[in-house]
Amino acid sequence: MTHFRIWAARVLVPGLLAMAYCLLPSAAKAEGRCPPGMYETGSQDFIGCAPIPGYDQGGDDGGDDDSSSRSPAIYSKPIQPSYMAAVTHIDTSSFWVSRAHWTADSANKRALAACQAAMGKGCVIADTVYGYGPFGVMIDAMGLRWIKSGADVPKGTPESIQYQALALQCLKSSFGCEFEEVIYQGALPVDAAPGSDFVTDIFPRYGVARHHWALLARPEGTAPAASQNKAWLISGSQNSAEARKSVLDRCRADSGVSCAIDAYVANGVLVRFVDARGKAGWTSAVTKRVIEPLGSYRKKKPKIDPASVAARVERQCFVKPCKVIATYDAATPRMQVIDDAR
Repeated sequence: MTHFRIWAARVLVPGLLAMAYCLLPSAAKAEGRCPPGMYETGSQDFIGCAPIPGYDQGGDDGGDDDSSSRSPAIYSKPIQPSYMAAVTHIDTSSFWVSRAHWTADSANKRALAACQAAMGKGCVIADTVYGYGPFGVMIDAMGLRWIKSGADVPKGTPESIQYQALALQCLKSSFGCEFEEVIYQGALPVDAAPGSDFVTDIFPRYGVARHHWALLARPEGTAPAASQNKAWLISGSQNSAEARKSVLDRCRADSGVSCAIDAYVANGVLVRFVDARGKAGWTSAVTKRVIEPLGSYRKKKPKIDPASVAARVERQCFVKPCKVIATYDAATPRMQVIDDAR
């Protein structure tokens, strides 16, 4: 035991102290691949840079993050307000953010162009903010991302974004929404000449992955007797716009009346169930979350995922108990007419 203590004092303790020193936060460590005075933000798929609070020294050779193709720039403090734009596409969980622009038009066009180069049609501006940011990012259980600026909510911590406008935006059209990250503005030096380029981008670094979709259509209003209680299901498509048009056209052609989307899911399953009175219902669910939000490993996992089939049916079941009749995954190609009366 004495020999072990001597060995620990000479070898183990100094080693642990050296490791702890390497892990201590500092401006140099925080900067990583970012310019002086900036630190890395983002996730495994997205890399960005944000100003280090309290850092007030000018930089030498700065540059954009790895995801940007811009030429190196010189960063200094203090910084002035600028424009930042975020662009999303419903068929992927990727997003495109461009920061430190002199005009909103410039920020919007750059982020849109990058999205369109990867996805083609369907790119939309999620939000554009002027000032010092930030954007809040949420992700739902299907892997869809939701982005909104903090400009129209009370100032405060990231939680003020999480639990207010951004959360409502996500929950209004989806389920299983969790806060993911905050994206701050880029650095536009206060003494920069108008038109000088200090743009930094947060773009997908390794390409984009498209979602698989399942959509359910029903006749609107009073349908002919032969089409009552029927639903038209399409799945397997990675283009939501094309899938939507196909299933609505088929529903309208078969029923003779206009149709509307009654349920949808990306990367999950559409669930058909009946309640205690035999009335049919549909809901969206996931069998496995597509992307685990940042920080999820710190949370105590619930026994039942609130986005799972059992939890989603329980939530939608008004006359209990409800019984699951069938599940239809989004990845399998199909165009199917389902009679809910059976």
